Amino acid sequence: MSDQGRKDFTDKVSEGIKPDSQKSYLEQTKETITDAGDKAANKFTPEDQKGFGQRVGDAVKNGKDEADKETQPTLVEQVQNTAGDALEAGKEALANTSEYISGAFSGAKDGANSTKK
Repeated sequence: MSDQGRKDFTDKVSEGIKPDSQKSYLEQTKETITDAGDKAANKFTPEDQKGFGQRVGDAVKNGKDEADKETQPTLVEQVQNTAGDALEAGKEALANTSEYISGAFSGAKDGANSTKK
């Protein structure tokens, strides 16, 4: 059971089950606002003023948030990955272009040699 003024656990579970693609704009907005309020209450309410159930729920949520932070790449890592992908694509395009030009010159040379004979 959640503390007074906090988002009920059953609401959190039901919101998590339903995909965002199936929620109306109003539902998504309401969830965003109530989540922000609940997050603020989690952060600013001293532990000794929370009920046992609320402490457990907050601990689980805080643990999940920390795990999510650790598994998500930082902005720098995202930029590096994107730049690396672009570099690899550029290398591949350059290799394909080089191969095409080489084949074109080789074919032209072969064609010129066959007309001399």
